[in-house]
Amino acid sequence: MSKEILYTDDKNAQVVLAMLKQYNIRKVVISPGMTNVPISRSVQQDPFFEVYSVVDERSAAYFAVGLAFSSSEPVVISCTGATASRNYLPGLTEAYYRNLPVIAVTSQHHSPDYSDLVPQLTDRTVSQNDIKRYAALLPVIKDSEDEKKCIFQVNKALHMSTQKGRGPVHINLPVTSFNFSTKKLPDITKIEYFDAETLDAKQLVKEISGKKVGLFIGSHNPFSAEVIGSINNFVKKTGAAVFYDHTSNYTGNNRVLISQASDLLKTKKLPDIMIDLGSISGDYSAPLLTKNVKTWRISEDYDYHNRKGEQSLQKVFGCTESLFFKALAEVVPQSRGATYFDDLQKDLSAVVTPELPLSNTYVSYMLSSRLPKNSTLHMGILNSLRNMNFFEVDRSIELSCNVGGFGIDGPISTLLGQSMFSKNRIAFGLVGDLAFFYDMNALGIRHLDKNLRVILVNNGTGVEFRLNDRLESQWGDDTSEFIAASGHNGSAQAWAEARGFKYITADSKEDFDELIGDFCNKDVNHFGRPVLFEVFTKVDDEQDAIRLMRQANSPKGAGSGQSSSGSKATAKKAIKKVVPKKGVAAYKKLRSKI
Repeated sequence: MSKEILYTDDKNAQVVLAMLKQYNIRKVVISPGMTNVPISRSVQQDPFFEVYSVVDERSAAYFAVGLAFSSSEPVVISCTGATASRNYLPGLTEAYYRNLPVIAVTSQHHSPDYSDLVPQLTDRTVSQNDIKRYAALLPVIKDSEDEKKCIFQVNKALHMSTQKGRGPVHINLPVTSFNFSTKKLPDITKIEYFDAETLDAKQLVKEISGKKVGLFIGSHNPFSAEVIGSINNFVKKTGAAVFYDHTSNYTGNNRVLISQASDLLKTKKLPDIMIDLGSISGDYSAPLLTKNVKTWRISEDYDYHNRKGEQSLQKVFGCTESLFFKALAEVVPQSRGATYFDDLQKDLSAVVTPELPLSNTYVSYMLSSRLPKNSTLHMGILNSLRNMNFFEVDRSIELSCNVGGFGIDGPISTLLGQSMFSKNRIAFGLVGDLAFFYDMNALGIRHLDKNLRVILVNNGTGVEFRLNDRLESQWGDDTSEFIAASGHNGSAQAWAEARGFKYITADSKEDFDELIGDFCNKDVNHFGRPVLFEVFTKVDDEQDAIRLMRQANSPKGAGSGQSSSGSKATAKKAIKKVVPKKGVAAYKKLRSKI
């Protein structure tokens, strides 16, 4: 009778062991120590593994180099804490320059901070570039998010070592227990990786047959006509919905604005399979569309990527987007009857824009339908991008936002750079006051020209912080003093005019409505110089506008969708309506109690 195998109870170590089996990695070289007991004891009992003992870690790494070279198989080396891993450096350097798949699993005591006075705890978060192709710093698994992060990192490490170019990798494993009562390793699915040669279009089409398919496009450089054509052919045949935001630059068919589907409608109609491409999405409601959805990732950089949220990454395709969609479209049958996109489109057709106060939301609404064809629009991060994402714009317009680094700095400078590409194309900007004044020196760049037009939404504060319910519900107006930097500036008029801009301004809807049409005039020579349009809004109105958009489109039974900040603003306005002008003092007294 065979002896029962009992594995370590540490879940992160279980993930490592289970994934080694998924990749059919059998050879393990153990150097004795305490913190790697969860690994050494587990592999010692499991006949799947072929285990070797080498006491000296420096020798163990070179031993693995020789074994990997002669067997053409990946080899795991396992060591304990303290300076043990330092002795791997020469051998891993050799493996790196010879492209040999040596997998260093370095165990250590778990500590939240390397400055803690913990014996045998050395900092392994940084190492030389030429000892590993990838470093996975595994978490202690406390919840499902930790588990998914751990699975993703181990998957990527083993892939980088054994498939993509081959070479050494580092997996650092924090240890929390020395208990062994686990009878079965977790059932973990290996993330499959395909390149242009191994992509089997017919098999993939079988897997999506009869399924609701979505495409998720993060920020993306402008698509070529070839890629758009391939995607159009694919979505036409499959009825797939293409989820995009205004940084996706997707101009093809079956478009679904992420914000309309997730932020406003809070759709429950998720796809069965989501095909993911592009970079970071600046739409913070996007995770609602990917939660627990089986995901296929197209990576033109041939690397593993995962979006925030609880998406289930199953496949990675290291190939061009054009190749992927062209290959599948050639073998997928024509869709018949109602499609996933058709179903979503019925809901999206009901999206409405209610009466809005003067706000970034209202400015975005008016601007979205008035931007001249073939112009460009650069948006500030967060609030400006969020509001524009509520509304469709003409497909000929090039849209962008600095969501790569996702910082407040540089929107005006980036816009000016874009405006240099073609002086015959109008370059619009939509930014908030914090972002504008942070980058206002850019107005002094001597290359700016008459094709530049900027809308500055000035609410006198970092209104993004006042739109955050977690902050607003706790502190309300107190948020403005330092968190939201209220009162940080005045008007941009003097600086803009000093730099040769035509300056126009509005502080009411009537004034704004009167000016926005002329501001968006399609003639690039209309003003003869760059234009700054400063729109003054109020925090209460900004809060109300977002609330009203969500409330007007909230699903039945989902409540009003009114935030605490929106409720407060509405109450203040209700008081204003019933207090006569001569009762200002009484009004202020009542307002202060809200």
